[in-house]
Amino acid sequence: MWLRRLSEFIVPTADELVVLEEAKSDRREFKRNQLISVEGAPVQEVYFLVDGWVESSVGVNYGRKQLTKIYLPGDFPGMPNVAMAQTAEQLVALNNVTMDVIPIDRLSLLFEKAPRFGCMLFVTAQQERVMLMDHLATVGQTLAIQRVASLLLEVHRRLVALQPGIGNVLDWPLSQERVAQSTGLTSVHVNRSFAELTRRGLVARAGRQITLLDLQRLAELAGLPERDFAQRPSWLATCCLPRERALARAPDKVR
Repeated sequence: MWLRRLSEFIVPTADELVVLEEAKSDRREFKRNQLISVEGAPVQEVYFLVDGWVESSVGVNYGRKQLTKIYLPGDFPGMPNVAMAQTAEQLVALNNVTMDVIPIDRLSLLFEKAPRFGCMLFVTAQQERVMLMDHLATVGQTLAIQRVASLLLEVHRRLVALQPGIGNVLDWPLSQERVAQSTGLTSVHVNRSFAELTRRGLVARAGRQITLLDLQRLAELAGLPERDFAQRPSWLATCCLPRERALARAPDKVR
């Protein structure tokens, strides 16, 4: 799955994947609800998520927190921290997680020895910014049931990119409390929203599985546009390559 994520904008070459492996120091395993890193710690490493889901959250007043992102395989948890002196987020495993560690002093290898890969990280950061814009708009401007619908759709769309044959059934490791922390609601409102989605025939729940019964109606309810992210943009496919290789891969009209 993680390779599909890395190939969302460009297909990394074997040499670029070798550099990624060179940047890593070790592999770590985490159990469900295990703390991975705390907010406010010195920035020493970032991570490459191989398997599982990871929650990113930011603490606010009175011991409360806002869940800001769900990392899925192929993502780089902790990457926003490279702009900080202390970590800006807390990372927690939502289920059993496998992550590779990239020490901060090795991160530069991805830009020095595989600059096209570094460009891909830049584009991925812009994608995540758009997703955060949509999340902010949802939390700030929509009803409770719309917020829950939007969260389900966002996660489903990202999972489909990783596993095209996944269908409409989600293995859902988020508790009602975590859904509330993501959507700016209370657990009571989350419970009511799920009950209403079920009543309308839009979702069905069974244990930790959620089935999305009508994606079109869910999207209409959520009210946000379905983003069409660029696939294999030509400028990214050829950037940072030696000139002779870039020309060979460029369309004739560009040569």
